[in-house]
Amino acid sequence: MVTLLLIPTLGWSQLSAEKEKEATSDYYQFPIRTGNQNFLSGTMGELRRNHFHAGIDIKTQGVQGLEVYAAADGYVSRIKVSTGGYGNALYILHRNGTTSVYAHLQKYNSEIAEFVRKAQYSKKSFEIELFPEKNRFQIKKGDIVGFSGNSGSSAGPHLHFEIRDSQQKPLNPLKFGFPEIRDNIPPEVRKIALRTMDKNSRINHRYGRFEFQVVRQGSNYILPVPIAAYGNIGVEILTHDKLNGANNRNGVPYMELTLNQQQVFQQKLRTFSFAESRCILIHTDYQTAQQKSQRFVKMYVDNGNSLPFYKTSESRGILSIEADSLHKVQINLWDKHNNSRQVVFEIQGEFPKERIQLQNYKNASALDYQLKGNSLVIKAPGKQDNPCSYVFSRRMRYQLDAAYHINNTAVFLWDMHRGLPDSIQYSGQTLNFGYKAVMPGASSFNYYGETVDIHAPVNALFDTVYLTYTHAVDTVKNRERFTICEDIYPIRKNISIALKPELSYPDHKRTAVYALDKRNNPSYVGGKWDGRIINFKTRNWGTYTILSDTLKPVVKPLILNKDQLVFRIDDKLSGIHQYELHLDGQWVLMNYDYKKKIIRSEKLDSNQPFSGRLELKVTDNAGNINLYRTNI
Repeated sequence: MVTLLLIPTLGWSQLSAEKEKEATSDYYQFPIRTGNQNFLSGTMGELRRNHFHAGIDIKTQGVQGLEVYAAADGYVSRIKVSTGGYGNALYILHRNGTTSVYAHLQKYNSEIAEFVRKAQYSKKSFEIELFPEKNRFQIKKGDIVGFSGNSGSSAGPHLHFEIRDSQQKPLNPLKFGFPEIRDNIPPEVRKIALRTMDKNSRINHRYGRFEFQVVRQGSNYILPVPIAAYGNIGVEILTHDKLNGANNRNGVPYMELTLNQQQVFQQKLRTFSFAESRCILIHTDYQTAQQKSQRFVKMYVDNGNSLPFYKTSESRGILSIEADSLHKVQINLWDKHNNSRQVVFEIQGEFPKERIQLQNYKNASALDYQLKGNSLVIKAPGKQDNPCSYVFSRRMRYQLDAAYHINNTAVFLWDMHRGLPDSIQYSGQTLNFGYKAVMPGASSFNYYGETVDIHAPVNALFDTVYLTYTHAVDTVKNRERFTICEDIYPIRKNISIALKPELSYPDHKRTAVYALDKRNNPSYVGGKWDGRIINFKTRNWGTYTILSDTLKPVVKPLILNKDQLVFRIDDKLSGIHQYELHLDGQWVLMNYDYKKKIIRSEKLDSNQPFSGRLELKVTDNAGNINLYRTNI
């Protein structure tokens, strides 16, 4: 029977009435199309692949070249030009100690652009980082400092705008009350997920992680199906926020979880440090993000999560569900403009059942397993009344009874804390797990294997990793594959890996490590050879191979005349490492748009025509060189 829930209003109205005590101010001017309604494609704190978004992304109607204005009085404290990342970026330090950031610019204003260009010619480098003296570029509020663009790793024309505090921590620009941005749309919710947090917990009498589609009831959401649970349960939410006039799915900065009207978890994402930003991998459900490209936010603080913007119960937000009792759960969401939304549902506490009947459930035909948290979930054909299995761990045999049955499938749970399991025997079948070692999350760890060595420094991992690896040689492609763990564990900082290949690679100079994606497409990683061993660093588990790149980069001239020089440069395997163009021996600045694979000249003296012997040298990451020569 489905129970329709009435949305409680007392606790929520008190919460939403608690306006943040953040003074809005006219200290800052909106940096683009000031005074007109603007639209955002991204908000501060939004969930990105491996970091929190540090500012707001202001739409520019799909065009480049809009005037960008200084948000307040100050001076230019930093200028950075990079191929990726923020591209052309400008930093202005203000009198109140904050810094505003303007990124992905098409170009700077003429005075700043000349300063940058001279520095690039002086250092003979397109990429450059400058810290002008305080009095070099004094800026007034509303001054034009640049023009909007699509430089760096931007996926389309827009202005990325930040306001940072005196410690260079990003603040939410919308806290300063810019009327150019309008928002009366509350957050939206797509799904709720519940997760068992230990092997004794159950959700609908099963162990694991289960997703539930929410349904709108009035202006809020409910779960239309009853949920039975027992033990320690974690709640996750798939949610986003929209602003007026844009369909972009933005982040939800403020969340609260209550159990029986008692707050157990609260998130107020007002600021963070860039050093903490990678904790997004543990703030969200990493495995689901990797496998389904959906970022569920955990409404509990998981092991290894050091982010500072939570307030939780002693259980770190994990719900404790007791049997024979009804538990009321409420999720409160609100955005920076205090638009609010709630999700409410009930959990009926029930002791776990030993046998479950499910429709459309695919019974196990053979032994199979999956690691979920710190428990190994093993499924087997379970036609016997009381089947048991035997797990072998640390040269000992343990009898393991079925935790429960689903139709004709027996489910066994092995607590990985008991020891690393080698194999399981059941009804004449044997299944080997392939676990090699337990890598602790906090301390350093070294592993030495036949074809791979691994070193993880202190705090490189967020939590325990159960190490697996396989090595295979594809005799058809003459290629080795080193698969090091399934990519279900996030990594905080670089670990070192040494591959000890079986095949011979005579040309070490042009041979490196490449990561293979799900379609076996390679991407350059690098590495350094030490005899027959190649060492590299990574922050990703997965499959790696060793490839030799002997082909030189592609160079194609597009425009060559006295006014401009334009080339297309590309490399099919290892990628472009560097390029240099000289004209009659003089270095020429070539701006690089890696997304279009275009380099384009910029003169030091606009009145001086290009003329003479041109030489363009393009080098890939494997050291292959294409030298293009002609006369202009």
